[in-house]
Amino acid sequence: MFKQTDAPQTGETIALMKTTKGEMKIRLFVEQVGEAAENFVELANQGHYNDVPFHRVIEGFVIQGGDFTARNGTGGHSYKGPGTKIGDVYHDGLSHIRGALSWAKTQAPNSIGSQFFVVHPEEGTHFLDHPQGGGPAEGYTVFGQVYEGFEALDAIATAPTGRGDAPTEEILIESVEISVLE
Repeated sequence: MFKQTDAPQTGETIALMKTTKGEMKIRLFVEQVGEAAENFVELANQGHYNDVPFHRVIEGFVIQGGDFTARNGTGGHSYKGPGTKIGDVYHDGLSHIRGALSWAKTQAPNSIGSQFFVVHPEEGTHFLDHPQGGGPAEGYTVFGQVYEGFEALDAIATAPTGRGDAPTEEILIESVEISVLE
C-alpha cells in the first residue's frame, strides 16, 4: 500500500535539490499525480531551477521558490513553455505534512507554473489539502516528499527575512538533479 512517507522504492523518480543551505532528497510521485510531477521533472531537466532563489520563506509554514523568470514570485511557467500553466491533480494519499513538495498557484483553476513550496512544520498545514468533494482548484497539489535533508529545509525556513517574507540573504537552488532509483 502506498504511503507518502515511505522511503523511495526501486524504479521511482527522485530529485536531488542542491541549495546554498544544503541538499534535500525528494521522492516524486509520478505514478500518483502524473503531469503534476512530470512538470517538475521536465523543468528540472531543462535546467530552469539552476541558480534560482527561494523568494519566500516563512518559518513554521513554507519555503517557496521556482520563479526562474522574474525570480521574485511573479513569474515562471510550466514545462510546456512561456505563458503556459497546468491543472491541479490530487491524490487521497498525499497531504501537506512536513517536507511535502507542492505546487504554488493562484486561486484560478489550471494556474500551476514552475513555483513550488516545501512544507516546514510537523503539523498545522492540512488546510492546504484538497478538501473532499472540493472544486477543481481548491487546495494545492502535493507531488513530492523530502525523505532526506530536513536540516537543509530547517536552515532555509529559519533564515532571517524582510519585506514580503523574502530572505535578507539570497538563498539559491543551485541545481535539481532527477534520477530513477536503482
